[in-house]
Amino acid sequence: MQTSHELLTQLRTHLGRRCLHAGRHWRLVEVLAADGRLVLESQEAEPPIQPDQYGNAAFRAPEHIELPLFTAEGEPTTELTGLLRSLDGGG
Repeated sequence: MQTSHELLTQLRTHLGRRCLHAGRHWRLVEVLAADGRLVLESQEAEPPIQPDQYGNAAFRAPEHIELPLFTAEGEPTTELTGLLRSLDGGG
């Protein structure tokens, strides 16, 4: 089993690469090691409309999500395991 340091190092080598998560295409844009999270950016052809501070439609921008890297026990999450498989070309 890889240590958390090895997993973070492996993830950093994939920054900027496309991956598949929850049936959608994303790009790995950041690894937040201190927070134990990673940031994915949507790669959809037409980004969703973002609201302004009043809730009115303002502009289109890619969606960003954060995923946890590890469980409370320090084990890699199932999301991280699937994401690494996708980044490594395993689907």
